[in-house]
This record gives sequence, C-alpha cells and structure tokens, in this order.
Amino acid sequence: MWSDVVAATTWGLVWLFGVGASYYWVERKVVGVGQVTLPLWMRRVPVWGWLLLVAGVVRLLPVFLLPVGAGYDIESFRLVGDALVHNEEVYTSAARGRHPYLPFQVYVIGLLFRLSQLLPLPFVVLIKIPGVLADLGIVWLIYRTGRARGWSDARTMAWGLLYALNPVAILVSAYHGQFDALPVFLLLLAWYVWSVYGHEMRSAVVLGLAILSKTWPIALLPIMLLRLRGGRRRLIYGGLAVMVPVLATVFYIWLFQSNPRPMLRRALTHSGVPGYYGYSALLAVFFGDAPWYEGVFDGLVANVRWVLVGVGLLSVWLTRRESVLDALTTVLVTIFVLTAGMGIQWFVWLVPVALLAGDVRWLGRYTWGGVCFLVVQLYGLHMYPWLYEWFSRETADSLFRLGSLPAWLVVVAWAGVRWRRLLTGVRVRDLLWRV
Repeated sequence: MWSDVVAATTWGLVWLFGVGASYYWVERKVVGVGQVTLPLWMRRVPVWGWLLLVAGVVRLLPVFLLPVGAGYDIESFRLVGDALVHNEEVYTSAARGRHPYLPFQVYVIGLLFRLSQLLPLPFVVLIKIPGVLADLGIVWLIYRTGRARGWSDARTMAWGLLYALNPVAILVSAYHGQFDALPVFLLLLAWYVWSVYGHEMRSAVVLGLAILSKTWPIALLPIMLLRLRGGRRRLIYGGLAVMVPVLATVFYIWLFQSNPRPMLRRALTHSGVPGYYGYSALLAVFFGDAPWYEGVFDGLVANVRWVLVGVGLLSVWLTRRESVLDALTTVLVTIFVLTAGMGIQWFVWLVPVALLAGDVRWLGRYTWGGVCFLVVQLYGLHMYPWLYEWFSRETADSLFRLGSLPAWLVVVAWAGVRWRRLLTGVRVRDLLWRV
C-alpha cells in the first residue's frame, strides 16, 4: 500500500479510467451477442471463473494500493469497531449518530477492527473486503441468472462483465469503502431464490437480512407481495421478512442492555445529507444566500420523505404487471429523482437491478453520470480534498454540489421514460384496488 496519498489517488484515477474504458467497450461492442461463441482459449476456463477473476482483480488492486477511503465513513467504521471490541453499546458510544443502520454490520466491523490489530493489514484495507466479496456475489448471481435464462456463454459473459467492470460499483466498494453491495446482493439473492427456485420462505428470510443490512431493500417487499397469490402466502412472506430485522434488533438490545431509541431513530429516519444532490444542490448553490432559503429548504427536507413514500407506493402499484426487477428499477429511479439527500454510495443500488431487468442502455448513461458524481465527491473532498486545494472554499463548495447534476439529470430523463410508459393508457380504475 502506498503511503503517499496524492500519488496513490492519482494512480487510482488512472486505473478507474482504464476500467471504465473496458466497461464502455463491453457495453458498445459486446452487448447484444446472440449465438456468438467465445474464443477457444477463453472456453478453457468456465465463464464464472473469468467473471470472478476480472471482478476481483479490478477491485483488489485499488483496495490494497490506496491508503485511504472516504475519510468520514472510514473513521465512523473505526469508531464503531472500537466501541464493539471494548464492549460498548455502539449507538450511544463515541460513534453516536455515525452508524445509521440496524445492528448487522456492527459485528462485521468489530471483527475487522479486531483483525486490524492482530494482522499486518490496516483497517482501511480490511473494511473494504466485505463490499468486494458482495460484489463477487452479485457477479455470481448474474452468471447463475444467465444460466437459468438459457443465455449463451458469450451473453452471460457480457452481462457479467457489465457489473464486474462497472466503475460505479468499483468506486463504492474499492475506493469509497462502503458496504452497499451487501444489501444489494442479499436483495438480488432473495429475488433469485424466489424467481428461479420458487422458494418463498427462503426468499423472505434473505430479504429480511437485506433489510437488516440497510433499510431501503424494504422497497422490494410490496413488489413481492403483489406477485404472490393468496392472503396467507402474503402474510407469511411479509411476516418473515419483517421478523428477521426485528429479532436481530431485539437481540442487540438484550445483548447490550441498550435503549433502542437512538438506534431506531437514526436507522429509520436517515435519508442522506440534503443540499448536495439534484434539485436540493441547485437550490443551495443559486439561492443559498436568499433570506427565504433556510425556511423553504428545511420545510422541503421535512416533507419530502412523505412524498417519496406516496410516489414510491404508486410506482409499486402501477408496475404490478411488470417483472419484479423492472418494477424495482422504476421505484428506485423515481426515488433518486425526488430525494433531497443522497449518499454517493447509494448509486450502486440500481446497477445490478437495472442490468438484470435488461435496461442496459439507460444503465450505461446512468453509470457515466454516477461516475461524475462519485469522482467529484471522492476526489473533491472525501479521499483527498483536491477541489478545496485548487479553488476557494466557496467555489469548491459550489462545484462539489453541482457535480451531482449529470447523474441527477440522467435519472430524471430515465424516470420520465419509465413513467411515460407506465401512464400510457392508464385509466382511473386501474389505480384502484379491485378485490
């Protein structure tokens, strides 16, 4: 691992552009292959072997060479790990307010923190490993889905590479150091177990683990319930999915004899930092000095979550005749348009979902917008404050906020296409529940 942060992050940027060029080539030249066969030398290794090798190499090199991650998040993980190894209750310790999730990752973070004390590997390297492993799991699921759908080796390879080489996924796990690939993997596993094998109860339990990991996968629950026939099956599926995070939370409360309020308040209300993404960034940059700004902005942030819930549920209902992943893609795209706060790591959520839904072209546009957003954020401040060294604080702050616009505008256009398709020919009675 390099100790020179400037040199290491510069290399990381060059590496990212190289991987991004490979992704672009796969997207433009390989996607759409039908009966094309792989070259003989490639067929000597199974498709899944190539996919895992590529996905592992492009991630592990930056993991081991970069001496940094997103500074605030890595320090938050460090505080969580330190609290856990000292038998402290995480949510009221020095890490208070810095772990806005239910008690699942805390155990993994604690283990990795302890390993960093025993092994000659720094914590910033070890903390990125779970995200990389989850990425490999997603690649494996894409491969297995291709096999279940009867895809050729060439097409399975192409679809797998579109995630293995996706620069947004690589930035989140190998550069940023966030674990968002884990709930995505569990969510897709829940879908896969139900879609391919028809195991509803197993799917519900895995979805419960995804919700425990991060609360947003609960968006899949109503989508799944609408596709199950019979009230009993829906009740069992929903009950199992909710029971997993509830039992895990109760266990943590019992284990540490803790007050659940700080944990639940943070985990159930966390919605990102407003003012740095989309329309909230535009408001902050162009109207931040206006006398009315603070009141309007605070009111917007306070009420937008109810808009998200309402529009999200409407999206779920209108997409009830579409495939599960198509419906989830529409729901997530809609949320990404309307949200006032946005964690940069959240951009990985859509990547494998939209890929397996078959929306490859829009995924390509979304990827390049997302890369712009993540690079400006990570290289502007979180990994190394380039923007704040090159420009005045006011200019750097404006550029930092406006870096989200390419990603947000792509999402707006993508959502517009999907909603136009949804609303074409919709009648009032289609919006109503018919028993």
